[in-house]
Amino acid sequence: HCRSVVESLEGQREAQQEELEQQKKELAVLTGGKESFSQFRLDYYSPDRGSLSRSPRETMEHHLAVCRRYADRFGNEGGNLLLFGAPGLGKTFLSACIARVVSEDGYSVVYDTASHIFSLLEDAKFRRGDEDDEETRRLDQCDLLIIDDLGTEMNSTFVQSALYQLINGRLLGMKSTIISTNLTPEDIGRRYSQQVYSRIEGEYTILPFIGTDIRQLKRQRGEK
Repeated sequence: HCRSVVESLEGQREAQQEELEQQKKELAVLTGGKESFSQFRLDYYSPDRGSLSRSPRETMEHHLAVCRRYADRFGNEGGNLLLFGAPGLGKTFLSACIARVVSEDGYSVVYDTASHIFSLLEDAKFRRGDEDDEETRRLDQCDLLIIDDLGTEMNSTFVQSALYQLINGRLLGMKSTIISTNLTPEDIGRRYSQQVYSRIEGEYTILPFIGTDIRQLKRQRGEK
């Protein structure tokens, strides 16, 4: 009897290990696999404050430290982040850095675009008679869900309610979520609902990204 329990535990461990390896491969494909915090270049952000209380560089130094701490302490603290700002300011890059560290520490991470997540949820809704849908279960139950590019999907009443259910369900289940978007929190309230807005305002650490599009700067500097 003891042996069968040990064997079944070993089988479970192997299955979990396989799942983590698979997850790392998926993340590497989605994120490019190379992102690390040490490669995040603050020299792309201006040190000039202008009329701001903090320069873009000071703001991004702060955000880099917050994201790094979030990844390092994920097992003890977790929590939710909203990364918002114009395109090309490093939101996706820092999300991918967090995904890599948290995944390598053995936690389950799902990293996907908003449009793909909503199409998965919509497909599952029409197939609802089948077995409990594996992919939507992962969205609900993974330790960390990263929703990239919220706001680029086609909006609809389905999307509005699905986003609220996903965010609220994960909060109730004490699961961590990161959202990156070009929308401000107020835009999110207008596009989706006030309930989504109030959940994010109340339960997320909000990090506004400022500066000049890094892709443009790279072109100007002749960098790849």
